[in-house]
Amino acid sequence: MIRCVLIFILTCMISCNSGSSEVISQKKMQDVLWDMARADALAREITQKDSTKKFPAEVMRLTKEVFLIYHISDSEFQYSYSWYTHHPDIMEKILDSITAKQTRLHSMEIEHQKNFPSSEK
Repeated sequence: MIRCVLIFILTCMISCNSGSSEVISQKKMQDVLWDMARADALAREITQKDSTKKFPAEVMRLTKEVFLIYHISDSEFQYSYSWYTHHPDIMEKILDSITAKQTRLHSMEIEHQKNFPSSEK
């Protein structure tokens, strides 16, 4: 699921310049991809609640915010993403870490719901 979201986000991105020769660190790339997946989910939520908003535009806007948070440019991200896709063993570790993080958070949410059931009547 996360991999599909990441692929979709990347296909939505406009430029593919490789102006930087610096590869984003593994940890930072993991964090960026995690936040991009969260941005995708938020864009879906926003566009479902507000029909004046368009999903691709929201994804682009939120992706730019992620890049600002991590102080990276689109070209730096594209260059690094390309590098990681050409090193699938490392990319797999990053994606596995993201999946594990999602699983942990989901388990914590379930546990929280068990401990604090909603009081809907």
